[in-house]
Amino acid sequence: MDARVVRCSLVAVALAAAPLVTAAQPAPVDPYGGASYGGATYGGATYGGASYGGATYGGASYGGATYGGASYGGATYGGASYGGATYGGATYGGATYGGDAYGGASYGGDAPVAARPRPPAVLAYDWTTGLVRLDDAGRQIVLAAPVEGRVLAHSYQPLIVDEATGRWFLTRQAKAKTARVWTLVFGDRRGATAEIAGDPRCGGRGPACFEVPLGFAADGASVLTLSMHATGFTLGRYAFAVAGRRELAGKAIATRLAIAPTQDRAAYVSRGGLALIDWTATGPRPKAPGQLVKLDGSLDRLVMLDEAVLFRRRVTGRDRRVTTTLEVIDRATGDREIVYQPRHELAWAPLEAPARGSAFIHDCDHARGDNPCDVIEVTAVGARAMARGVARALDVSADGRYLLVLRHPRVRAGRATAWPDLVVVDLATGQDAAVYPEVPADSAQFTR
Repeated sequence: MDARVVRCSLVAVALAAAPLVTAAQPAPVDPYGGASYGGATYGGATYGGASYGGATYGGASYGGATYGGASYGGATYGGASYGGATYGGATYGGATYGGDAYGGASYGGDAPVAARPRPPAVLAYDWTTGLVRLDDAGRQIVLAAPVEGRVLAHSYQPLIVDEATGRWFLTRQAKAKTARVWTLVFGDRRGATAEIAGDPRCGGRGPACFEVPLGFAADGASVLTLSMHATGFTLGRYAFAVAGRRELAGKAIATRLAIAPTQDRAAYVSRGGLALIDWTATGPRPKAPGQLVKLDGSLDRLVMLDEAVLFRRRVTGRDRRVTTTLEVIDRATGDREIVYQPRHELAWAPLEAPARGSAFIHDCDHARGDNPCDVIEVTAVGARAMARGVARALDVSADGRYLLVLRHPRVRAGRATAWPDLVVVDLATGQDAAVYPEVPADSAQFTR
């Protein structure tokens, strides 16, 4: 760039920056604009003349081709590389470092750094009041449980929630001296929307029978229940909030059955081992060839993982000592492997976590008091402890990040009741993401 152009530009900038002086307002006194700083010494011949303002620093060397021209003020540092697209453009001077990330909302703007996401809300069956929703807004009663005198008018089975839609259902049986029949109650965030009759062969005046919610069908438009007779279980399906039960599997299959989250395959305990079958919306695929894996011992606690079947196996030795293991069978090869050997009792049913390709089981030492269980995550290749010292794990969020547990407090001083807390554990950090104190929940699941 020509030196004259540079000088003219500097003069123009200086004039533009100078304060406007009018007759009504005297010019301000500049303490740095006198002889020492603005005169001969710093603004005159010494620093503003030939040496610092002339040829050396303001001329060809530093103000010309070298530092003010092509090298530092041109194509290299003032052009495409450092002053253009790379450091002065989209990457360092644009969206990344000069925009929203480093020069905008995060580092140089007004908006705060994004907070850690909040966990889903919780829908719990609280036996003191009924069905309640727990979230940041507090506690909201969704379905009040009717009472007769001082006791509940019904016996309730565990709550099932479709986290994505917030729809839910449960089963209940009237506590009456006459015929006791099961009903299914359906609802959403607003409350109960319908109640229909359950399995007509379960309950009544016959042998004891419990109709237990199992889950939503893969299509989301229907629900599954197990009718638990003393002689075995049957699996039924209902359209959501529509009366009429369709039986999908009888006692030979449904008594110890696991259905994959995709509901296209299943496994059940049969005589001599474990049967692997294809599954449809109407039950086992007709005439489809199954696979029988021969196993001795007692098998239960079945869970369908991505490519394997998890189950508990108990074998009684000659010394009458029972050995308990958690094992998996590869569906493709039939290979069997022990993935966990519990130290104590495997209480409660496993919790499936399809998003993680795993299941959560309880290893419980009931000599420990209120919180006897460690929650162990089991996959097809191994196991690891995810939460220690809880009363029970109740649900895993749909995205696999959060675990809902019941936990008794270590210190009860200052508490109104001896009821436990509902705690949401962030599995990514191992920390409590939310605590809902003193909630006597028989069952609870995440909801939106």
